[in-house]
Amino acid sequence: MTSRSGLGRLLVGAVITGALVSGFGVPTDSSAQSVPVVPYDLLSPSGSEPSVSPSVPALGPRVWLVRDDALVPSTASTPGADVLTTAKVLLLRLAGGPTEQQRADGLSTAFGPDVQLALTDVTRGRAVVDIRAGDQAPSPSRLPLAVGQLVLTLTSIEGVDEVVLTAAGDPIEAPLPGGALSDRPLRADDYAALRSPRTSPTSATSPPSTATGPASPTP
Repeated sequence: MTSRSGLGRLLVGAVITGALVSGFGVPTDSSAQSVPVVPYDLLSPSGSEPSVSPSVPALGPRVWLVRDDALVPSTASTPGADVLTTAKVLLLRLAGGPTEQQRADGLSTAFGPDVQLALTDVTRGRAVVDIRAGDQAPSPSRLPLAVGQLVLTLTSIEGVDEVVLTAAGDPIEAPLPGGALSDRPLRADDYAALRSPRTSPTSATSPPSTATGPASPTP
């Protein structure tokens, strides 16, 4: 089940903040605000301590998509001439959503159809992406998946270790799987809990094989 993030209250309470004009986050210099009614139990405390997630294995440059409310990598992409070129190509593919074949394979995206993802800087392993969510922003429950797609896609590139999100040039906080907001640079390990346990290092666009060998003879 997808973790619910406190960032979702910014979507349901858009009258309180103008951050949604250019992204789906909240400026990091604003103070936290409560809304009278919050759906989806977005303000409910977690019932248990977050578990430590394993490190995300390096699979090479590829776009991460969604299957059954979990993140899975698509087939590998050929790296560009440099980190900047590769990152821009992957962001275009991520914003464009799954191909027809990928949709037929059960893959989807948590982003809306008119999302704009602009790479503004890559320096010393840190990529900065400006987000404009468009008219169909991700629903509150899918915000961690959307940000996870972005972070895992960019950090699949050798030379990108962390991602900073901005909206109209201003840094914004991002939802983590555990329901908290983070204003620090985001890393692949932050979204390891959302990765599908069925993910294959070589191909995640097809379901795992169900072939079995001959049954062992009964003693």
